[in-house]
Amino acid sequence: MVGTYVNLEVRKILPFGAILGDEEILLPKKYMPEKVQIGESVEVFIYTDSEDRIIATTLKPFGVLESIVALEIVDIASNGVYLDLGIAKDIFLPCKNPHIFQRGKKVVVKIQKDKQGRLIASTQFKCFPCKDKRKIHQEMRALVRRKTPLGFECVIEEKYQGMIYHNEIFSPIKIGEEVNVSVRNIRSDGKMDLKLILEDEAQSLLKILRANANYLKLTNDSDPQEIYKVAKMSKKAFKRAVAKLGDRLEKSQEGITLLR
Repeated sequence: MVGTYVNLEVRKILPFGAILGDEEILLPKKYMPEKVQIGESVEVFIYTDSEDRIIATTLKPFGVLESIVALEIVDIASNGVYLDLGIAKDIFLPCKNPHIFQRGKKVVVKIQKDKQGRLIASTQFKCFPCKDKRKIHQEMRALVRRKTPLGFECVIEEKYQGMIYHNEIFSPIKIGEEVNVSVRNIRSDGKMDLKLILEDEAQSLLKILRANANYLKLTNDSDPQEIYKVAKMSKKAFKRAVAKLGDRLEKSQEGITLLR
């Protein structure tokens, strides 16, 4: 259950929160939906708090158990680093040389559980070989995992490994960034050779708007991390895209709506 979304019935409502399900998991008051009643079902994410107690939240984490995601480094300890998971508790990435990391940078990890059942991050995950030749020439989204002497190693569909070679990169890319690629080749070991596709920012924003019923709860004043999470672009790129789309968008204090 830890690290996943579940729907649990509200069994009790107390001054400090709601008690959910047969397991009697606490949903703190600040995360309770408004006017929730005993007997109603609530979708929550389950994790363990700082005292290793199982707890629920209605906040949406950046990743769930077994997912591969890019998370921002928020603190550095002697035996590892803490990453922002998007909920009240950061997730720990143990490592022998934490000094190689920098606060504010992103690292690509797989979310797992340790022996005590707590969520933990790991950079030591393996990708699966791809044997599906039909993916050659397909356009896909790739998560930039790390820089190597050959180029940038990427994760595709949270399971395959690919490479964008240095001599084919004509604009800056960063670790933890999602980029558009096409699959040039699938090698005998199942790894992909990738080609970077540069997409117009306005066209990219249009696609995301159409995939979200023509509305995004984003404005030029939104937090840069929230813009990147939703629109997959920097705040500067988002502002440029909004400006390019001009009167095709209706702008309000709450968000943007695609009119045509």
